[in-house]
Amino acid sequence: MLMGSLLSLFIFKSWWLSGLFVFIVLILVLVFIRRRIESNRRNQVRLEVKIAERTKEIRLQKTKIEEQKRLLEEEKNKVVEQQALLQKEKDRTEQWLLNTLPSQVVIELKRNGKVKAQAFKQVSIMFTDVVGFTRISESMAPSRIVSKLDILFQKFDEIIQANNLEKIKTIGDAYMCAGGVPVENSTNPIDACCAALQIQAFMEKLKYEAIADHEDYWEIRLGINTGPVIAGIIGNIRLAYDVWGSSVNLAQRMEMLGEPGKVTITGNTFQQIEPYFECDYKGKALTKSRTKVDMYVVQRIKPELSVNGEGLIPNSRFEEIKKLHHYSSIKYYKAEHHVMNILEKNLPEGLHYHSIKHTKDVVKAVERIALLEGVTDEGLFLLKTAAIFHDAGFIEKYDHNESIGARMAQEILPKYGYTDQHVKTIVELIHATEIPHKPINKLQEIICDADLDYLGRDDFEVIADNLRRELTEMGKVQSRKEWDQIQVKFLNQHQYFTQTAIQSRQKKKAENLQVVVDRLAADAYQ
Repeated sequence: MLMGSLLSLFIFKSWWLSGLFVFIVLILVLVFIRRRIESNRRNQVRLEVKIAERTKEIRLQKTKIEEQKRLLEEEKNKVVEQQALLQKEKDRTEQWLLNTLPSQVVIELKRNGKVKAQAFKQVSIMFTDVVGFTRISESMAPSRIVSKLDILFQKFDEIIQANNLEKIKTIGDAYMCAGGVPVENSTNPIDACCAALQIQAFMEKLKYEAIADHEDYWEIRLGINTGPVIAGIIGNIRLAYDVWGSSVNLAQRMEMLGEPGKVTITGNTFQQIEPYFECDYKGKALTKSRTKVDMYVVQRIKPELSVNGEGLIPNSRFEEIKKLHHYSSIKYYKAEHHVMNILEKNLPEGLHYHSIKHTKDVVKAVERIALLEGVTDEGLFLLKTAAIFHDAGFIEKYDHNESIGARMAQEILPKYGYTDQHVKTIVELIHATEIPHKPINKLQEIICDADLDYLGRDDFEVIADNLRRELTEMGKVQSRKEWDQIQVKFLNQHQYFTQTAIQSRQKKKAENLQVVVDRLAADAYQ
């Protein structure tokens, strides 16, 4: 019993102790958990505080960055604006320079800070001047004068730029430009004459409009010379590109001596532009240095080389001939000058028809027909060369002299860039002019038609009478009636070969023949 009681007591105490132990453990666990939770909570609070502080710092930094960015953007915009202003000022300055100086000069000025004076061998200088400007300025309001000059000079600027010329300056009513500066070229005499014709055409248009409106009109004199000059920039504050030399003075002299509404040029310019333009010789002009120079008036571009034959704007043939003259190995104009000198010195007197004038007439006719027949290659040079030799044999004998002209061609032409084949063709062309004409190819047809071009022209009677005088003095014709009988027979047998000659000369030739026939029928010879 006692043992049972003790055992029961022991079991009870063990349970109570176990329970107490478990309770204590639970209490400890709860305390630990609470402390852990509290610790975590404190850590979280600390973390949140740190996050809040860091966030605040980040926001402050972001604000500072945004402020710095804004300041940088403002500074950048200021810089961009300044750069734009500087660029605008630079563009304005460069445009001013381009308006004042040639573009090549501006490039050199920008690169080197200065422009050296330079010598040019061939420059064409043009001067224009309003006729009677002093009188005009006395009777017209200054604002009106300036307005009219502005209209003229703006159009002149447009024309010269289109023709590859450079404006040099204006002084009052005088306008000066030049070709071949600051970039050298070989076409400046041609360019200057084209521009000059177009300027005078513009002035003529204004004149007709003024007349139609019963208003006063202005006319200009215009002069051109080609020669060597010195060109460069003058002045330090007001820069100006200018040209100097006697060639400039001679161009101004041509303007002063020229007729209103005309394009007046020197012989120097004429030698360069003669293949392209119709010109009239005006005689010798006295310069300020008391020397004499040849003076010509440019009438127009040759019709066959101009648009619509109007003589004002070059056509495609013009450009082809220009290339031929500048790039062919044949030195035709030097050969022509050589042969013409020989003819002038050695042709015998009494050649009223077969004179140097006839040779020049055939050269002119052969060029016109050749161009209209589409010959724009070296064949044109061969035709013109054959024309200057075709009657050269007259310096040695009168009859059957074609072989002499052919021999001269063989001796002279190789010195001027003509090949053996060129010379062979020219010799054949010379022999093709033997009467009666029997051409066997296109070039021979052209030179045959050119040789007797006068038969279908208005000056037929004058030229035919020169031939009569020549034949009479040679004892080959005895009377005017006999001569007319010969002419009728010859004109009836003659024929033109090219379509150009047939269309432009056949009708007039028939009219000329009828005049001779009527004269024979009237039989009113003394």
